[in-house]
Amino acid sequence: MKLKLIEKKEEAKGTKSFFWESEKPVNYLAGQYFYFTLPTLKYPDPRGATRHFTLSSSPTEGNLLRLTTRIRQESGFKKTLDELEIGGTIEGEGPEGTFILDEKEPGPHVFLAGGIGITPFRSMIKYAADKQSLPLRGKNLNTQIHLIYSNSIPEEITFRQDLENLAKSWPNLKLNMTVTKPEESKEPWSGLAGRIDESLIQKLVPDINNNIFWVCGPPAMVEAMELTLGKLNISSGKVRSEKFTGY
Repeated sequence: MKLKLIEKKEEAKGTKSFFWESEKPVNYLAGQYFYFTLPTLKYPDPRGATRHFTLSSSPTEGNLLRLTTRIRQESGFKKTLDELEIGGTIEGEGPEGTFILDEKEPGPHVFLAGGIGITPFRSMIKYAADKQSLPLRGKNLNTQIHLIYSNSIPEEITFRQDLENLAKSWPNLKLNMTVTKPEESKEPWSGLAGRIDESLIQKLVPDINNNIFWVCGPPAMVEAMELTLGKLNISSGKVRSEKFTGY
């Protein structure tokens, strides 16, 4: 299907959102992804003109599809995408993916996010928050979510204002953000520092075995989190993960 670019928005250092209008209605679930194909590549890219990205928008936010990504100069695809004019069109295909919240499973859920791995969680959090105030099949969705989000520096925290506002307005969301290289930041940081590890999870998550854990980020981060959760004796049935490759 044709997707028309409606808006671009800078979300954090090196990270942008692209908002698309679809030629026909799209029904998707929070956490699913789409395939995006550029008509031509202005810059060479060995991986070609098609990529898949998790939608960072929620189905509750209207008809625009939101693609959020880190713009890497070594990626010909992303450089071409970044230079696409407003009103330009590309091809979209989807939705796909099973990294989605089950509405019958209120949690509590712990989301462990690294970098741009925040995109499915932003979609899920916004969906759950909106659905708690809107009746869903005669019942309100009452999902409990705790987001623990890691970035290198505070300037790279994607959706920071969005997430902070949601945590203030929606009591079902608990938010913790940590940075691994605060010394490299131009912005003062008084929050948590260091990677998400065993001790941090134990410190932040009470009644740890009563939670469902979700992990999303670069492959190395996801693999480290899976090992960490194993050390904490979290059963594999309570861990869902998705690796973001192709940074």
